[in-house]
Amino acid sequence: MDTVFTAVGAVATVWAVVSACDASAGIGGKPAVGKEALQTDIAARLANAGQQPQSVTCEQDLVGEVGKTARCEVVMSPTNSFEPVITVTGVDGNTINYEMSPALSKEQLEKEVSRLVADAAHAQVASVSCESGLEGKVGATSHCEVDQGGLKLRRTVEVNTVEGLMMKLDVVPVLTKAEVESSLLNDLAIQTRRRPDSARCSGNLEGRPANTVECTVVTGPDTASFILMVTTVEGDKINYTYTPGP
Repeated sequence: MDTVFTAVGAVATVWAVVSACDASAGIGGKPAVGKEALQTDIAARLANAGQQPQSVTCEQDLVGEVGKTARCEVVMSPTNSFEPVITVTGVDGNTINYEMSPALSKEQLEKEVSRLVADAAHAQVASVSCESGLEGKVGATSHCEVDQGGLKLRRTVEVNTVEGLMMKLDVVPVLTKAEVESSLLNDLAIQTRRRPDSARCSGNLEGRPANTVECTVVTGPDTASFILMVTTVEGDKINYTYTPGP
């Protein structure tokens, strides 16, 4: 078994409230909910849930047409903000029914991942770069690169629970394809006392028990296949075993 150092997984909670309400306004002949009304509604819902936001800023009015959306930025604290998506579900005259769902913008996700990794690993995080934001849907994922003082590590961020506007996130450590290949070569060199010439693996290895990746190792004229399987993730370590492949 080989042990590879990575950052620890973590859980984030973005607080807000249950969605769905209605309002009315008139803009350009179509009913709409104005930005100020949306801001007031969101702030009131949070306050009623015992969560007082520092600020609520909506970018646009919500036009009364089923499927139309608007986004608002909610700042709870300097380290906790989110971006609910408000979607029209029905229109009855000048009454607009809409619901709210949680989301994190790319910048908000980067701040949250930075906080989570720093707290979990008790280490300073220089920067975080995520490929996208994250919608509040169970199973939705984004990938981020975390720079811990020159050590760059990849993370998968996944939504595992959504309750109203509350999102719980798993930050899963990941060994990149190159890291898996290097680690396997190092371990085989120790076990066999001869370092193979090369290793090629099928992809990244996420730090979830039972996840697997296939690798092909070349030593001189010989080729061998291995299957690497994650056994446990302990703190800042991914533990895995490797067995001969088919």
